[in-house]
Amino acid sequence: MNNKNHSQSLKVQLFVGIVISMTAAVIVFFIFYFFGNVLVDRTFYSEEFTDKMASRQFKRLQSYVLQENITTNKLNQLNAWCNRGEGIYLAIYNDDILIYMSPTAINQEFSADDPEQSKSEHLASDMQNLEREFTLVLSDGITAQAFLYYYAGDAYYYLMIGMAGLLAFAVFSLCFITLVNRKLRYIQKLKNELDILAGGNLEYPVTVKGQDELGMLASGIDEMRQSILNHQLSEAEIRSANSQLVTAMSHDLRTPLTSLLAFLELLDMDKVSDEEQKRHLIRQSHAKALDIKSMADKLFEYFLVYTTEWEEPVMELHNADELMSQFWQEYAFALEHQNFSVNTDFQELDGSVLVNIELIRRAFDNLYANLVKYADIAKTIYISYRRENDLIHLHIFNNISEKNEKNKNSGSESLDVSLNNVSSDPLNRKESTNIGLNTCNRIIKMHKGTMKTSQETHTFCTDIYLPFAK
Repeated sequence: MNNKNHSQSLKVQLFVGIVISMTAAVIVFFIFYFFGNVLVDRTFYSEEFTDKMASRQFKRLQSYVLQENITTNKLNQLNAWCNRGEGIYLAIYNDDILIYMSPTAINQEFSADDPEQSKSEHLASDMQNLEREFTLVLSDGITAQAFLYYYAGDAYYYLMIGMAGLLAFAVFSLCFITLVNRKLRYIQKLKNELDILAGGNLEYPVTVKGQDELGMLASGIDEMRQSILNHQLSEAEIRSANSQLVTAMSHDLRTPLTSLLAFLELLDMDKVSDEEQKRHLIRQSHAKALDIKSMADKLFEYFLVYTTEWEEPVMELHNADELMSQFWQEYAFALEHQNFSVNTDFQELDGSVLVNIELIRRAFDNLYANLVKYADIAKTIYISYRRENDLIHLHIFNNISEKNEKNKNSGSESLDVSLNNVSSDPLNRKESTNIGLNTCNRIIKMHKGTMKTSQETHTFCTDIYLPFAK
C-alpha cells in the first residue's frame, strides 16, 4: 500500500502544482482586472476623454461627407462609415426631425418609459441626452444637427482584459515551470551522478531527495551502488583470504605429509626390525593421516560456509533458552565425560532468535572441537550465556594446554590457533589458517551477530553476540 502511495506522489505533486499555479494566475488576473478597470473608468470612460474622441470622430465624419458627396437623399451611405467601429452612435436631425440613425444605435437595446413611443423617437431622445451635438454640413449645402457619441473606452477595456489574461497565463506558466524545473534539475543531477558511477567511481554517493518516484529511483540506484561496492570489497577479501589460506595450508599440510611419507618409507624398506617400533610408526602414520583428514574436512567446511554466505540462509524462529541450553548443556556434559572441569552459568534469556539450525550447529561444534583439542584438561573451562539488552552474550574461557602452546610456537599443523598470526620471534613467523574460527565468525555474521576472540599468554576467550528476534 505504501508503494502505491509513493507511486502516486509525483502525480499528486504535479496536480498540486497545477492548482497552485492556477490559483496564483486567477488572483493576479482579478487584481490586474480590478485596478485596470478603475484606471479605464477614470481615463478612457471619462467625460473629458469621450468628448475629445467624439470631436475627433466628427471631424472625420465631416471630411467623409464632403469626400463621398453625401446629400440628404444619400444619408444611408453613412452606414459604411459608422460600421467601421461598433462604438459609434450617430443621429442626424434636420429641423428637429430625425433623418438618420447609425445601425449601432438602431440595434441598441432600450427600455421605453412610454409604450406608445416609437423606437426611433426613443433613440432620438437618448442620443439628444448625450449632449454631444455637432453641426454637420451635407454636400448639398443643407446644415443638420448631428449627435455623435463614440465609445472609445470599450477597446481599451477589452485590451485591459486581454492584458490581464496574458499576465495570468504568464504567472501560471512561471509557477508551473518552476515546479517542473526543480524536478528537471534533480533528474539532471541524477544523470550526472550516474555518469560518475559509470566511470567506475562507486564511492560517489547518489543524492536521494524526496519520497516520490524520483526519490525512490535515486534510493534504489544508491542501494545498488552500495551492493556492487560491497560485493567488490567482499571479492577482494575472498581473494586475499584464499591466497593466505593456500599459503598457510601448503605449509601446514607439508609437515604431516613429510612425516607420513618418512614413516611409510621406513616401513616399506624394512629398515625397522623391532615389532614395537613398527607398531609405533604405524600409529604415528595413522595419526598423521587423521590430521590431514581433519584439515581437509575443515577446509571443505570453510569453503562450504563461504559459498553459503552469498545466499540468504533460511532462518527459523526458535526459543532462545531451548536453543542455547540444548547445545551447551550437551557440550558441557560431553566435556565432563572427557575429564574436563566445566563451570557453567546459563541465565534465562526470555526471548526468541532467528537462526539456521544447520549453520549454528556447525559454528558451535567448531567451538566445542577447539575446547577438546586445545583446552588444558587440568584447568576449568568457563561457559556462560546471558541476556544483554537485545543480545544473547555467549562467553567461553579456557586455559591453553602446554602441549598445544608448544605446537603452536614450533609451527605445527594445527588449524585453530589464536588470532595473533605471528609469533614474538620475527624469524619464526607463521601465518595461521584459523579455518575453524573463520567459519564460526562467518556463520555468526550471517545471523547478524558478532564474534570476538582474544588470547593472552596461557588463556583463550571467545565472545559471541546474537540478536533477539524483533
